[in-house]
Amino acid sequence: MGSRETEVYRTLASRCNFSVDAIRLRHAKSKCFYPSAEIGYTLPLMNTAILKEKEDRRLLRGHLWAYRNEFAKLPRVEDGAVVDVVSDRGRFVGRGYYQASGGIAVRILTRREGEPIDGDLIGRRLSKAKDYRERLYPGESVYRWIHGESDRLPGLVIDRYGPVAVVQSSCAFYAAHGDAVASALLTHEALEGVQLNLPGGQRNVGEVPASVEVDLSGLRFNVDLSHSQKTGLFLDQRENAQAVRPLVTGARVFDGHCYAGQWSCHVAAAGAVSVLGVDSSEFAIGQARANAERNGLSDRCGFECGDVQTVLQRGDRYDVVLLDPPALAKSRGQMKKAAGLYQALNRDAMLAVEPGGYLITSSCSHFVDGPAFLEIVKRAARAAQRDAWLVEERGAARDHPILMAMPETAYLNCLVLRVF
Repeated sequence: MGSRETEVYRTLASRCNFSVDAIRLRHAKSKCFYPSAEIGYTLPLMNTAILKEKEDRRLLRGHLWAYRNEFAKLPRVEDGAVVDVVSDRGRFVGRGYYQASGGIAVRILTRREGEPIDGDLIGRRLSKAKDYRERLYPGESVYRWIHGESDRLPGLVIDRYGPVAVVQSSCAFYAAHGDAVASALLTHEALEGVQLNLPGGQRNVGEVPASVEVDLSGLRFNVDLSHSQKTGLFLDQRENAQAVRPLVTGARVFDGHCYAGQWSCHVAAAGAVSVLGVDSSEFAIGQARANAERNGLSDRCGFECGDVQTVLQRGDRYDVVLLDPPALAKSRGQMKKAAGLYQALNRDAMLAVEPGGYLITSSCSHFVDGPAFLEIVKRAARAAQRDAWLVEERGAARDHPILMAMPETAYLNCLVLRVF
């Protein structure tokens, strides 16, 4: 090796906190040096994030989040910029996008060194994800198309509602690549428009109506694309609503946090004699009433705008109580407070269940995992002085697959309990 090349290696090693041997190895593997007027060659250091010792292990096992406190050095790049993540010894770990704030510094998009992060990559992953959903739900056009990390597009959610795809992300990377996402989606047959809900606001590409009526498990629902929460409907409970059909025949049902009335309409269609849906949003209650009427279920479905716990505490009894609250723990720091809220809510729900009836209760907080939620509900039963069977543990629908290396993708817990 010439003296000039040795000087380059030493300069690069000092800049990125690698050993000279690590720099030499990385050069030999990727040939990623480029001409520089300053020293003759340089690595694209501004796009390299260097992990601390041993912090590559979890990522090499398949996890896609690299936390800020795991890095020895982070690049000075814009929010959403593509970066390479390497170990302290210079080993390539993955390529992803940088996040300027929050605990997650980099979300990994690929483990192939040098793979371009572009519209072609996004398009390939959209196609593979769609193939899976169409196998699950043949002939249907309502499903979770992209479930973030599980579909190798971390931080991105896409739901399809017939001719429209609704895209949601809080990440700057997708704001910068929104047109690429929309273009790739619109190559698929029967899709007419894309709604992008990204940093910087909402915008539409193609034909996106103010609302669209869709079929979901044999019922018709209106999706208001202008005012709805999240992407429009909560599709993660679609299979759970079908699974509990035998329990609700002839039952009086309370549907807490009913939103647009999906659970209410499904249990009424399954034979419930009466359903009371409660939500704190006037807009949601209006949607629920319209959906019940749309399906000819208004005679059995009533809706009330109010606080779910307050209504449960009125003293009325039900054969089945459904609870599907919003996420109560949006960070690890909120877990203790959320546990208390979940326990109080489930205690009041159990007190409202007729002996021998059922409580179907859910948590969508990924910081409250399955065992933690089960313990919370167990404590709620003790507080209510009610015995309970655990009949079944369920999760999100199959179009929300769980990446086994990332337990965080198993965010929904749904417990079916018989209460005595």
